[in-house]
Amino acid sequence: MTDKPDSYSGFNEYNPLLDTDSLKYDTDLQQAVLKTSHGRRAPPTGLAGAGAGQKGGFFSRMKNMFGGKKGTGLPGPPGTSSGRLGTASRAVQQQNNVVGAPPGSASRRLQTGTATGGPRRPTTAVQGAGFIMGSIGGSGTTLSGPTQFERKEETTEDKAKKMEKTVLDLVEESCLAFEKNDSKLALEKSEEAVRNEKSLNRYREEQNLGESDLSLTGFVILHCANMLAKCGMNSEAMNQYNLILKNKLLPVPSRLRINIGNIFLRSKQYTKALKMYRMALDQIPEQNADLKFKVRENIAATHILLVQYAEAAQAYESIMQERPNYRSGLNLLLCYHTLGQRDKTRKAFTDLLKIPFLSSDDDYQASIDKDDKQGNLVLEATRDDRLRQFERKRRRFAEHVIVTAAKIVGNNSDGDFVGGYEWCIEQVRNSTYLELASGLEIQKAIAYLREDNFPKAISTLKEFEKAEAKLASAAATNLSFLYFLEKDLNSAHKYADLALKTDKFNPASLINKGNCCYAQQDYEKARYYYEEALNIDSGSVEALHNLVLTLMKSKQFQRCKDLLHKYTIIQPSNAQVFCLMAEVLQHTNDSENAKSWYLQALSTYRTDGHLHRRIGEVVDIQGDKADAIQYYFDAFRHNPCDIKTLEWLASYYIETQYPEKAVEFCAQAALVKPGEIKWHLMVASCYRRYGDYTAALEKYKWIHQHFPDDVD
Repeated sequence: MTDKPDSYSGFNEYNPLLDTDSLKYDTDLQQAVLKTSHGRRAPPTGLAGAGAGQKGGFFSRMKNMFGGKKGTGLPGPPGTSSGRLGTASRAVQQQNNVVGAPPGSASRRLQTGTATGGPRRPTTAVQGAGFIMGSIGGSGTTLSGPTQFERKEETTEDKAKKMEKTVLDLVEESCLAFEKNDSKLALEKSEEAVRNEKSLNRYREEQNLGESDLSLTGFVILHCANMLAKCGMNSEAMNQYNLILKNKLLPVPSRLRINIGNIFLRSKQYTKALKMYRMALDQIPEQNADLKFKVRENIAATHILLVQYAEAAQAYESIMQERPNYRSGLNLLLCYHTLGQRDKTRKAFTDLLKIPFLSSDDDYQASIDKDDKQGNLVLEATRDDRLRQFERKRRRFAEHVIVTAAKIVGNNSDGDFVGGYEWCIEQVRNSTYLELASGLEIQKAIAYLREDNFPKAISTLKEFEKAEAKLASAAATNLSFLYFLEKDLNSAHKYADLALKTDKFNPASLINKGNCCYAQQDYEKARYYYEEALNIDSGSVEALHNLVLTLMKSKQFQRCKDLLHKYTIIQPSNAQVFCLMAEVLQHTNDSENAKSWYLQALSTYRTDGHLHRRIGEVVDIQGDKADAIQYYFDAFRHNPCDIKTLEWLASYYIETQYPEKAVEFCAQAALVKPGEIKWHLMVASCYRRYGDYTAALEKYKWIHQHFPDDVD
């Protein structure tokens, strides 16, 4: 009887390569897996059975990785990594659940940490944002979650903070607008900040949020007052400052009283300004010495405005003893000069010379090798940087103060200005200001000019012909101008050329050279020299003015207009510029605009008879005789000796058949120009026209007696 075959034989047989129990003893596999990313992965946390996985370490993970018991097709226990789905397989699983597809390879897989029929585990962070996938056995319904945090309801305190931030932002915008020279916008923003701050205080009171922030209130009011003062609204600014002074709870800093004193000073209420400055000085702590020093300078300057020179001198003396400076020293010298105290004036000058003098650029030039490229680049970058420009500006101010003080002392020497200048020059040579001594010699020559002592001035200036380049150029420039005044054009040309040879970038020498060419009616050369002077110094008013006159002689009126517009930018209130522009417009037959420019000049000089006559000429050209006669009458009233005005008025009344009125202006012209027979004949003619033959005969006899050889 043959044995019945065993239907279960070979069921437990398997390939030895699939024996996972022996893997933990395979050292080669362990080292290979540890070098992979999976071997370096941290143990799973937050899962069922995580503690066991961590306890077993790497080999527990290996066991989980290969699933359940060997020889079985069952999945691992819940909480293991068996059946973990990837990102793409989850999407396929959802699709199969929704459309009811037959279980395929993707649909047979289990979700992370779940088993068939097992309890549903919590989802991990490794999932799609905003939804949670269901299990295979689930319905496949998408569970939506919150997409953003819930917004907290704004509290009253938060609203108050937001309103406070709005106030501070408005103040900041106001400051930025003022920095951009937009004063109107800055004032509007400051006033809006005050209104918003008041609304904030009302809101805090209504919501019982405590007392208002007094520091914020004072800050906003102070800023608004400052903006009002900057815009010239002094009374409104004072109202705002008084709000701070009257409120005892608000802090009153010393700077507030300084600002109030400045407003009083601008309003010419010097006594009140002095009072405020003194109150501020008492409130400033000793630690803030710089501010106390500036307030003391303001007090001294206010004494000068109050014509209290003795008190001002006393204040400046104390300042010079503690912190000597050029401005206070010069003001002290002026006070002594006004009081007529000659010895103290000279002492103040010597005190000025004791102030340390700034070194020139040549004194601290670094000695750098020519091959040192980086050092030369640094030297070139700092040659004209902002700090160097600031130092030059301070140096020029110091030189100006010393020279001005020397002029005052030199002229305050009981008529002996030569002795005064000699004393100043000697003092300067014995001080650290030695290089200014030669400049004072030139000032002495200019003092000779004021005394109309041309020979002495010329001899003094000629001593500098062989001096250093800067002084020689200055001396030659002055000599050229002196000879030009004496109408010695050859000598003026000579010294102008000498000055240009010494310093070809001297704009004053170029202007002198241009003046000589203009006087010789060589307008093309004159134009060249004036243009060169403007190229060197674009703000030279003398060169610009003379160039306009030269171009008018050449009838280049369009270019004259362009230059005059630039001229008005440099000197916006110069009536001469307005008259030049009007004259150019008259040449181009633009009478209406010419009249407007003359009226601008007239608004500055209302009693100038020549301006009234010029406007009358323009109006007469326009055909308006009524307005013309009014302007000519005003011209006659302000300047009754103007021949052109008298001639026009006389001609006007003769043409309108009023010889009895014309005779008045003809007689006035005859008094102004008694040597011209024309006006005497017109007087006699007017007598004859309105029938006074006796007076006409007497006048004709008088003319024949005084002008016997005249044919008329």
